[in-house]
Amino acid sequence: MKDKNLDAEWHAEIAEEEADRQRKAEPAPILSKEEFVAWRSPRTVEGNPTRVTNPLWCWLVHTRWSAYQANEILRGPSSLDAGPMWCFDRIGKSETKLPDGRVIHIGGEHEDSYDPDFFIYNDVTVIGADGGVAIHGYSPSVFPPTDFHTATLVGDSIIVIGNLGYPEHRVFGSTPVFRLKIDTLSIDRVDTIGEAPGWIHEHSAVLAEDASAIVVRGGTIWRGDKLSMTENIDSWSLDLGTGRWTRLTALDWQRWTMLRVDRQANRLWDIRQELWHRNHGWLGHESYWKFDDAPDFDALAALYRLDQDSPAPQEGPEYNNLHTVVDGLKVRFTEDRFRVQVIVEGRLSEDRLKALQRTLLTTLERLDASQWEIEGL
Repeated sequence: MKDKNLDAEWHAEIAEEEADRQRKAEPAPILSKEEFVAWRSPRTVEGNPTRVTNPLWCWLVHTRWSAYQANEILRGPSSLDAGPMWCFDRIGKSETKLPDGRVIHIGGEHEDSYDPDFFIYNDVTVIGADGGVAIHGYSPSVFPPTDFHTATLVGDSIIVIGNLGYPEHRVFGSTPVFRLKIDTLSIDRVDTIGEAPGWIHEHSAVLAEDASAIVVRGGTIWRGDKLSMTENIDSWSLDLGTGRWTRLTALDWQRWTMLRVDRQANRLWDIRQELWHRNHGWLGHESYWKFDDAPDFDALAALYRLDQDSPAPQEGPEYNNLHTVVDGLKVRFTEDRFRVQVIVEGRLSEDRLKALQRTLLTTLERLDASQWEIEGL
């Protein structure tokens, strides 16, 4: 029997690809060299807001070309020399649809920090029901570069909560909150009190049924330059009348982060790629394993298992998430290039906790041919 969900996803993907082709078919605006240079790059403005609508940026909003692609089409200078090019191909940008058909886009970032076109935006773009575009910039002192936030429509305002932002702009323990007034598009910082989530991003925000508060769940919290970011496991409520944060839950879960003692990148992604290559590669397909010793697939099979009788870990909703069960408790693992984060959804006994931690560290050291430790211990 055909899977209806997969069929719907396939049709949605095809429709989005066709819509993208149609968007990118719009010809580039005819600009003089002076006009292109004037609007090629992001700009810092004063005011709250300052209208910065121009033909080049409107074309980029319509087409969603990446900064690199647009710069190539328009034969602009290398971003290595001229700096990042403005674009609307962003991640961590919010989209809020208004009852009158307008859509308000806030902030977002383009590419990662290693890319010459990397930039975090602090603008507001309004796309009308007729496709018209209006772009507004703000003084960074009014509205800083903002990405991976939430935007919640509350009456005639949009409440913006959270941010990842540039490292130098982050404030430990603080949760940035702003109010965008829809009629004027001005932005004001919302002063808050109480126990806030901290410097949170990639979370969700839901307006309470009586519209008196916004409830924040999930996401990731920045804990300072010297510690890894951590998953937000609790729920928080922001009272819109008083600006008071209230912590709704305080889950007593065990959690820790493991990483190499030398703080260098680990091999987990490499060995998983090599395992895929062994199982699915074809004759002549090149291996990208770059280490002198052979990959230890037996250690990979034992990873995240307390002993041989423990169940094999299962994949989570994302490629770097796995989970298993220890003593009836779900244990989740999140891998990245520099660390492994572990969350026990509950509390193991002290003996079982230490046994699990020892086993994990021993297996990771065997996999990685390097020393590992638990952060902060």
